[in-house]
Amino acid sequence: MHVYLNGRILPAGEATLSVFDHGFLYGAGLFETMRTVGGSPMFWPEHVRRLRTSAEWLGIPIRWSDEELERAVIETVRANALEDAYVRLTISRGEGALGPSGATCIEPTLIIYVKELVLPPIAERNLIVFETVRSTPETPVRAKTLNYLNSLLAYRELEMRGAAEGMQLTAEGYVAEGAVSNLFFVVDGEIWTPSLDTGILPGIIREWVLGQLPVLEKRFTPSDIAHASEAFTTSSVIGILPATSLEGRPFGDGTIGPVTRQLLEKWRKISS
Repeated sequence: MHVYLNGRILPAGEATLSVFDHGFLYGAGLFETMRTVGGSPMFWPEHVRRLRTSAEWLGIPIRWSDEELERAVIETVRANALEDAYVRLTISRGEGALGPSGATCIEPTLIIYVKELVLPPIAERNLIVFETVRSTPETPVRAKTLNYLNSLLAYRELEMRGAAEGMQLTAEGYVAEGAVSNLFFVVDGEIWTPSLDTGILPGIIREWVLGQLPVLEKRFTPSDIAHASEAFTTSSVIGILPATSLEGRPFGDGTIGPVTRQLLEKWRKISS
C-alpha cells in the first residue's frame, strides 16, 4: 500500500509521523471517508465542504485548495493501481508542544489512505440495539473528528454480537444512528430519518437520499418504528443497504422493501 503524507506518496512502511502530532496526542483532527468510481471520488464537493466546516470549528487551517486535495486523492488511488477504492482523508492539527493548546502547531498533517473497495452483498440484515448511548456532539453539528470513541464502542458491540449494524439511541431514548451509517425507516408510507438535533452525523449519502424522495427528519423512539414496513442504512463507502429486522423482529414481511429497492437502483446508476 502507498499512502499520501504531506505532499508525498510513499510506501506505507516508510510513512512516519511525529510523536508530538496533536492528532495522536489529543484527537485534534478530522477525516472524511469516501469511495472512488473510475479513480475519481464520489460526492467530492460535499465531502470537502463538510471537511472545511469541521476544520473551522476545530481551528485547523486547511492550506490546500479543493482542487489540490482532490488531485492528491486521485493520485494516491492511481499509485495503488486502483480505480474503485475506499479512501480515507485525514487532517490533524499537526506537530506541536506537549499540552492541549494548538498555538504551537504550525503546519497541519495531511494523510490519505486507500484500499481496494470491497462491498457487502445486498441481502437481508438484522439491526441490533446498542447499549452504547450516542454521545452529544461538541460542535454545532456532529463533525467527523479523530475522537471516535463513541462509534468504536458501538462497533465493538457489533463484533461481540456478530451483527452487521445497529441502532444507537440518545440519552433521552430517541433513535440516532448506526455505528458507521445513518438510518431510515418507512412508517405508514412515510420515510423517516432522525433529525440532526439528535446528535447524528450529517451523512453525505443521507443528504443524497433527502434529495431523491420525500423524507421526514424528526425525533422518534424505537416504539414509534415498531410497525415500520422497511428500513435501510446509508454510508459514503457502501451507499444503500437494506435492514430487514431489528433484534430479530422483521420490518414488514422481513424482505427488502420497494422504497429500498428504488433507492438501490438509483444508487447503482451513479456508482457503477
